[in-house]
Amino acid sequence: MWSSSLFQPSFSTPMAVRVPVSALWPQSELLCIQMENEMARQMDNMRRSADLMNQLQYVLRRETLDAETVPRSAAGKAPSCKVEKDGQHFSATLEVEDFTPEELTDKQVGRKVLLSGKKEKKEESEGGSYSYRYQEFRRELELPEDMNPEELSCSLNNGQLRIEAPRKALPSVTERVVPIKSDNSGCINENENLSVL
Repeated sequence: MWSSSLFQPSFSTPMAVRVPVSALWPQSELLCIQMENEMARQMDNMRRSADLMNQLQYVLRRETLDAETVPRSAAGKAPSCKVEKDGQHFSATLEVEDFTPEELTDKQVGRKVLLSGKKEKKEESEGGSYSYRYQEFRRELELPEDMNPEELSCSLNNGQLRIEAPRKALPSVTERVVPIKSDNSGCINENENLSVL
């Protein structure tokens, strides 16, 4: 690289004359102008990117607000569940209005009831594009100990999935007289000991 010291006269000579040093690139002003123009172009790009981000935030906010006005099961969330238990029955009701019986599954594993639903829907927009909507939920319920899991039933009516189980039948009680045994083996009668000798 060229150094400015190459263009300076040597100070060791008796004639020390200072000569102004000129730049290697006499067009330094052009370089500064080009750099300023490049920085201005990059600032414009950053402003455009910020505007796009603001537009994206607006769209996401609007979609979020629209999703809140849609019913819970249509928004892809787990359906609400209402559990009731009285002395004779256990029941659970789920709101599954968007699902058909073919899209629902009810499995029983011991005392656990596993409910799930899957739905995929293809929707076509006016512009000719397609969108797919996928909904899935899973719910696990545990039957109380005093309910009979063998008699579990499930029904779907007006968008409500109802699971029911009756209480276990108590075994029939038969009445009997229990004899009372007397155990006097711990007490030794002296008269009995004498007769044995």
